[in-house]
Amino acid sequence: MSDFEAASKLRDKYTHFRILVIGRANAGKTTLLKRVCNTTEEPCIYDDQGKNLLKETVAVIIRGIHDINRPFSFDSNPKFIFHDSPGFEAGDEAQLKTVQEFIKKRAKATEVHDQLHAIWFCFAPDVSRFLLDLEMDFFNQERAGKAPAIAVFTKFDDFINQVFDIDLDDDENRTAAGTKLAQLQAPLFKCKFPPRAGVCLEGATSHINLTQ
Repeated sequence: MSDFEAASKLRDKYTHFRILVIGRANAGKTTLLKRVCNTTEEPCIYDDQGKNLLKETVAVIIRGIHDINRPFSFDSNPKFIFHDSPGFEAGDEAQLKTVQEFIKKRAKATEVHDQLHAIWFCFAPDVSRFLLDLEMDFFNQERAGKAPAIAVFTKFDDFINQVFDIDLDDDENRTAAGTKLAQLQAPLFKCKFPPRAGVCLEGATSHINLTQ
């Protein structure tokens, strides 16, 4: 069975996919999710009773958007259910613990629709601070359950600008940026529990398939 056939079989089996999305501020998470779901609409954020908080005040929405236990989705593509976690900024060990507890809780779920099916860890490549210590800790500590973690490197076009060399043409700069990115991300894939795979995204028209 090909990878495509296996992915199609999984999509037919599950009514939805529950995905944890992690990433620092400005990592391009919202853009990523809208592109995956092929939509421009804003998400619906739900409380414990299934009430859409977007119908409430803006203050409620802002408080809820980074609550890892508060799921959200897009009306046009409800098959994806997301949970959002801000990235692990320097020294924020409490956030790392919160994420680990969430993964552990979902791993104990007996119903498949309550389980976590994937973790998308978003990185906006930054030469000055590519990987934070707590991000490395996340991949060096064993995670509960079987949800695969995927490293998603967003904004590759911005990264090209960061390492741009005026002595190179566009194709050469793209190749050089790819080589530099591979060097910077190498320690991540040498962790004890590294990402299952890595995806690099560029521009607004890149094809995305993270469901396989």
